Amino acid sequence: MPTDAARAYRAIKEKIITLELAPGSVVQDAELMQELGIGRTPIREALKLLEAEKLVVTVPRRGIFVASISITDLQQVIEVRLELEGLAMRLACERANSEDMVRLRKYHERLAGNELQTLPTRERLELDREIHLALAGAAHNAFLSVEVERFYDLARRLWYYTLGRVRPSEVNLQSHQEIIQAVLRRDAAEAERLMRQHILEFQQTVKEVI
Repeated sequence: MPTDAARAYRAIKEKIITLELAPGSVVQDAELMQELGIGRTPIREALKLLEAEKLVVTVPRRGIFVASISITDLQQVIEVRLELEGLAMRLACERANSEDMVRLRKYHERLAGNELQTLPTRERLELDREIHLALAGAAHNAFLSVEVERFYDLARRLWYYTLGRVRPSEVNLQSHQEIIQAVLRRDAAEAERLMRQHILEFQQTVKEVI
């Protein structure tokens, strides 16, 4: 993908995930071109990729719209994440190398500190994302990592949709401590069980306010 298209893709995707581009809103090519300093062709290429990821929808003779958010979206994203991240935990327990272990221990130490008590919700979400991607990366399967990130970002959009209606503590980072401990012990069954439980807790939190 050309550089401008890649930059447009990342920028527009982040706007959609963080709801700067609201669900159901029209995607304005001209505004994006001006804001990002990118031509129409790269913008269109980026939007095609985002449509494939179910983040925008093309309506014939009407235009391109940001995809809506629904309970069905939540259920389907969760179904996929349970399988992807469950597999990632099993593989991470088998394949994590010394660098992965050092990285995961650092996250574990950070989670055990006092920082989380005052960490704002948005920063908690970013830390949650970092940890999920680090755990998936320890599986050493590039295709799996791409899909974990893709579906995590779909879930992150649902988190942003609930901001203002959930407490920071409901972004449950503490459960990552147990998941990381299981990976460090190379206990695949326990790591998978804890990750699936963590994802289901996310589903329940979002479902209550969506």
